[in-house]
Formats: sequence, structure tokens, C-alpha cells
Amino acid sequence: MPVRSPSGESLDRALTESGVAPLNRDSLTVALSDPRPEVRSLAALKLKRIGTFADVEHIVSAWAAESDLCTKVTMTSVLSLLVPGMAFDRTQHPGGQPWIAPFQACTASEPAVVKLTVEQVTGPEAQGPTVRISARNQTPRTLAFMMGQPEQLFSVTVLGPTGAPAKIAQVREPMFEPASRGKISPDAGIGHSPTFLPLAPQEDATVWTWRVGEDFDMSAPGTYHVSVGGRIAYLDKTVCSNTADVKVGN
Repeated sequence: MPVRSPSGESLDRALTESGVAPLNRDSLTVALSDPRPEVRSLAALKLKRIGTFADVEHIVSAWAAESDLCTKVTMTSVLSLLVPGMAFDRTQHPGGQPWIAPFQACTASEPAVVKLTVEQVTGPEAQGPTVRISARNQTPRTLAFMMGQPEQLFSVTVLGPTGAPAKIAQVREPMFEPASRGKISPDAGIGHSPTFLPLAPQEDATVWTWRVGEDFDMSAPGTYHVSVGGRIAYLDKTVCSNTADVKVGN
């Protein structure tokens, strides 16, 4: 549940009375380590209003070190609001389309910050062609990642058995089109807005179980090739997955 933030005037007054001055990003970053948990919470709430890309990393570091439960909940709420707007490249939605244009070439930044792994899911868990996408933090610090549909956050690529791009399922086409066209179907599968997912150093997290066959036409039998990738803006890094072989039919 989101934490209710005090009004701007009340927030500023509480911070000033606690000795945080001037109320700028530098002083607020220092206040994230204040010995008083209420001050740490207030600093995070203020950074939610005036923060930039660089402050996501400061708040994530404070979140990882936080021992007070209420303050950690506040920081989680702040990051769940900040990260969707900051962590991923909003320029990839130039027309306001919900999903990023597919089939974009991906070249990972070096050194790699996050390893994305795509693998086919088989057995009862799979409903049609399904893949699992996991992320591994390659850095020594906690990173802010996201949970949401992969197409919201990355360009996805699905190549058919012949090597040609698989056709987007008709019901999903509006999700890749500019929002101004007003064609998004009620059953298009928009889902929920992305939310903050912390990635601890050198740990794996399953981010998505993606029923890729619902978004792309994979009706023909054969081996399809699935990959994802894109830019994490606040880190100024591009991450790319492997290309997974997804077998359909006999």
C-alpha cells in the first residue's frame, strides 16, 4: 500500500525543524543516513518530489541498509513511484504506446550490470509457448529493477522457424501503437504498472514468466528464437538477454 505523503509545506517544515537545510538534493542525500528513522523517511519522501536519476541509486542504497521497518516501507513506496518514471528509458515510448517497439537490435553495455536469462518453460506451468526471464545483478551493490510485463520495459524479439520476425498477435497490436490512436482493446492485456524490484548483489531473481505465444503468432511448429533487451536510464546502461530456443509442436 502506498505511503501517504505529507503536504509540501508540512514536509519542508518537518525537515527544516529536524535540522536538514538547505532543502536540496545534497542535504537530503545526507539525511538518508540520519540516525533518526523519521528523518530518513522524510528525506526519501522529499527526494520523491525533487529527485533525479542519480537519486534512485542513493535511495536504493539507503533502502538496502535500512533496519527500521516503517522507514523501509516508506522507502519502498517512494521507489515504487520513482523507478517506473526514472529507471527505464521513457524515450522508448515516443507516442505514449504502452509497450516498446519490438525487434530492436541490442548491444549490451560493458561491463555488464545485469544479466538477463531467457529459458523455455515446459510442463504444467506452460500454457502455450512460455519463457521464464530471470535477472542477475552483476554489481557489488543493490540495484533498482522492475517487475512488469517485459514488453513494457524492453524491446522483445521473437523470430520464427524461418528466422523471420514472428507476427504480433492481432489483439496485441494496439499495445505497440501510439496511444493517441485510441485502439487499445479492453482485453489487450495491459496489466499493472511496473513496480520496484530490488536486485541484491550477485543474486538471481525470476522477473517474468511470459506467455510469449499470447503476444506473437507461434502457431506453426518449429523452433522460435526469443530475446529481450533495452536501456536502464538511471544507470545509463543497456542490458541484453541471451537468445532462447523455444520449441513448438513435435
